Amino acid sequence: GLGPLLGAGFDVLVDGWLYKFFAKLLIQGFTEPDLAMIFDRVRMPDSVLLLQADVGAVYDRRSDFRPAELGMHAGYADLNRSTFVDYQTRTARNLQKLADRHGWHTAHLDPDEPIADTADRLAPIVADLRTSPVSAPVAGPERNVRGHTMTATSMLAAHGGTKALDIPHPHYQWPTVTTGLEDAVRAQLHRSLSDRDASGVIGEFETAFARFVGAPNAVSFASGTSAIHAMSRIAGLRPGDAIIAPAYTFFATATPFAYDGIEVTFADADRYGNVTAATLAENLSPAVRAVIVTHMWGNPCSMDDIVEFCRTHELLLLEDCSHAHFASWRGEGVGNFGDMAVFSTNQKAITTGEGGVLITANDRYRELALLFGHYNKRCQKEINSGAEYYPYAFTGMGLKHRITTLGAAIGLHQLDHAADIETRRRVILARYTTGLAGNPVITPAVVPDEDGQHGLYVLGLRFHPQNASVSRDEFVALCHAEGATEVDAPGSTRDISTEPLFARRDPFAPWIPSRPPPTELPGVVAFQDTFIKIPLWGYEGDEPLVAGYLDVLAKVSGSVAR
Repeated sequence: GLGPLLGAGFDVLVDGWLYKFFAKLLIQGFTEPDLAMIFDRVRMPDSVLLLQADVGAVYDRRSDFRPAELGMHAGYADLNRSTFVDYQTRTARNLQKLADRHGWHTAHLDPDEPIADTADRLAPIVADLRTSPVSAPVAGPERNVRGHTMTATSMLAAHGGTKALDIPHPHYQWPTVTTGLEDAVRAQLHRSLSDRDASGVIGEFETAFARFVGAPNAVSFASGTSAIHAMSRIAGLRPGDAIIAPAYTFFATATPFAYDGIEVTFADADRYGNVTAATLAENLSPAVRAVIVTHMWGNPCSMDDIVEFCRTHELLLLEDCSHAHFASWRGEGVGNFGDMAVFSTNQKAITTGEGGVLITANDRYRELALLFGHYNKRCQKEINSGAEYYPYAFTGMGLKHRITTLGAAIGLHQLDHAADIETRRRVILARYTTGLAGNPVITPAVVPDEDGQHGLYVLGLRFHPQNASVSRDEFVALCHAEGATEVDAPGSTRDISTEPLFARRDPFAPWIPSRPPPTELPGVVAFQDTFIKIPLWGYEGDEPLVAGYLDVLAKVSGSVAR
């Protein structure tokens, strides 16, 4: 019907039945973003009055109505009270959500009220809707967010309104447990629970991961933290040396260095939460031998300048790519800029459940990584017998940090589906970027496409307090009340620069805490106080959650926008 007219360039005027159509499409699995695109050039009615009736009472009085008045399915042979009530209740629920969101007027119909009395009660409401200008002011602020006019009648759930999202928890689980993943784990159970070298699934996972990130060498570990600790030891850092790290990051970026008594100095953040060459330069001192950067929340750092900075000052460059498996900077995958890099695989976009991977183009660094995690048979087999450290192959460096075979099997299955994971998550990222365009309260915190590609761990959002009547934390609480409980102001990832661990210089000193002196970090403060994150889903059946979270962000933003 509408397609040819829209294709010919006409605007189409339809009446209130469009919303019935909306509700039916919602039941069939379409989402509001889908419908927004379909009906982008459809003119909506100026006003809508939603009449709410007792569905059971309507069915009981069905002889008083024409079949069409009972709904298009009223003539079905299998129609009974149960199917009628179920169908109409679901339709009414969707219509009510639209009414709450768009500020439609609603009126209740009493089945025992005489028709004449009902008509008298509704007449002034209809007359007011017909005579009031479209632009008539409403009680409270009116904002257009994500194509919806949000008014004071779009009542928030926290204030007694209807939730915009009502989907049972959990809202995010990763990885998706498919029959394919179950088969992969089951097959590994029967193959081996412990690999002594790289001839089994651990070696297969490392080969696949190196290919995935475009690196010559990959060595797996039990966690990203243990891989960073190995990276510290491989780099030859020791007490008396210093490393510059991000002040805003997950603490494991820096704690392995502090564990060994290495001084950690902390650099400020840019608008994406990342360090820059300029903020690193502010912390340069004679003791600094290395830099570690984190590509925060999937946004790649400005690596051209950072590489040049490290080269100029002869510093080792280490990368924490835990958030950035699919990220690149100007065409080059992150992890390939530094001397070494670590990817966490703990619940990240590519996961092994628990785990981490160290990558490097340096063969010597690779062999040392084996000594710090995979000693004995593997080291004796893979390390160059002429290397000065080969005598340590039998014992390693005293610790074992090998990933489990079951974790490697999960990771290998994930890598087999990496292209599908990336495709789906990029579609969702684009949906949110488009869906939040023009939102004055909340906007995606994503680097421009001309600079780099996002790493697809989570979607970071920037809250604009100057445009809102509530604080960032109040905004998050309002989203939770609407049912979007994965909207999060992170607490574990924050300014770590004054934690007691970073005041220690002697790893064997008594555990009597003291704190480093505070440092002025205006970029970190500005970023962490306005940052919010939500999941980037990426699996079959995620569409209702993707659309639902967009709806919640739009509804809450529209209600609190100044």
